[in-house]
Amino acid sequence: MSYDLDVFGTLSLSARQLVDVLVEDRALHAQVDPGSGGISAVVRADSGEHCFILDGPTRLDREDLPEGRPDLARLRVQYSISVTYDGQAEENTALALAFADRLAQRVKGTVVDWQTEPEPAAAPPPAPEPEYFLHLEWFRSLDDDSDAFAAHYVASAEEFFPRALPRAFGRWSPFAKFAKEGAAGIDRIYREECASQRMQISGRKPLLYGFLDAWSRDQIGERQRLGLVFDASTLLKPRLAGAVEAFFIDLARRTDSFFACADVRRSRYSPPVAMARWGEWAGLPREAPWLSWFSPDYAALVQSHLTTGELRESDRGLLHVSRPSPAIPATASTEGEPWVPEDFLPLQGDADDRRLATATARIMPERLRSTSGLIRIR
Repeated sequence: MSYDLDVFGTLSLSARQLVDVLVEDRALHAQVDPGSGGISAVVRADSGEHCFILDGPTRLDREDLPEGRPDLARLRVQYSISVTYDGQAEENTALALAFADRLAQRVKGTVVDWQTEPEPAAAPPPAPEPEYFLHLEWFRSLDDDSDAFAAHYVASAEEFFPRALPRAFGRWSPFAKFAKEGAAGIDRIYREECASQRMQISGRKPLLYGFLDAWSRDQIGERQRLGLVFDASTLLKPRLAGAVEAFFIDLARRTDSFFACADVRRSRYSPPVAMARWGEWAGLPREAPWLSWFSPDYAALVQSHLTTGELRESDRGLLHVSRPSPAIPATASTEGEPWVPEDFLPLQGDADDRRLATATARIMPERLRSTSGLIRIR
């Protein structure tokens, strides 16, 4: 356990300036990391024993500030102090509290003592979630261009649908901010850090969140997926629906996707394509999405079965539009109507999770079948 304090202020002090504040109390001494020049720990000057840890300064965005503390709104610099409970915890805590008060005066801020902070008032009930969510998914095979997937995504969004651009991204929190890193930053981080772990995407409405699969060829499934989830209530106007469609098609073409789909669903957590156990390509969605994109070899197998809706052919692929508007959920518009034969669909035989594919479809382009023995065809 530890005794934790935060100092919120308006000034960012250097390590040298922090040391000056520390040694105003002759009982304290700072240990400085010779590599980074930062403070690694604060110890008692008389004995050299550990007193507390000092971390910061950290720049904060508005959404990073504690809830229920409007008085901190203008204070965007944070210093964290942590006293570990041990035999001298009481004396060390007193030294840390005194230092926090001096630091708050120096940075024109305030101390937040989390041990004495009152419980926050009960938050108002959350606003009801939008009734429908727009899911966009692109699937491609791993190849020499796999590490450019993030760059293609951003380039297509910037040109056709800027509302699909991320607010933040990364493998884990705290995420990098797109406003600071830009297209070059997301491309670099994806290439350098996401070979074996997916990139998480945080959005700003209408984009809620998304993810981008890793690009290493060592994956069992041998394919990549980009998934984005939007608040569908903001995308019902024809102009915006047209921008979504243009973005969807352009990214499918840029990335040589073998399949892509866009559909409005009642749940944000149930995309059209069944979840794959090993990351493999399991097969087509069970219900007709609003938009479906097929690579030429996939289109050659399925086109004759697409007898309803609109087909748009090109040398790069085939677009199937099942209905004129994304505002109509698939469950309402296609109920009872066949989409494609069962052989194109995965088996979803797990009674506890109907979203999971328990066996892959019988019919798909042969190049999409994983070479791993773990992948099962029903």
